[in-house]
Amino acid sequence: RVPTTAEVAQLYTNALATGRLDEALALTAPDMVRVAPLETNGEEIEVKGIDAILENARRQTADIEYDAVDVLGPLVTDNHFAIRFTFHHGGTHTTKLSLCTVDTGRITREEVFYYTPAHT
Repeated sequence: RVPTTAEVAQLYTNALATGRLDEALALTAPDMVRVAPLETNGEEIEVKGIDAILENARRQTADIEYDAVDVLGPLVTDNHFAIRFTFHHGGTHTTKLSLCTVDTGRITREEVFYYTPAHT
């Protein structure tokens, strides 16, 4: 049986919220595509494949030590779901919204949007 979008979304969110990256990755397609314009100077460049996505994540977070991560979601509709992450680091926070597409029980695409409030 192929898991529903809601099942994939809940399993993926639970795995990420508890730091079980291997379980989260098991729910992704090997050729998953990730688009995060803030990470590529505003360009909508597709990063393809789990290895390339993980390498990009390591590069983006190499100098950041997180104090905490809050997770909200998933919010599910048809073959999509969204998760909101709030990363607390160095007295500030960054909010990330991931919109994921599910096809045949696997996450095939993630579109990422960030918000970092201005320092006051």
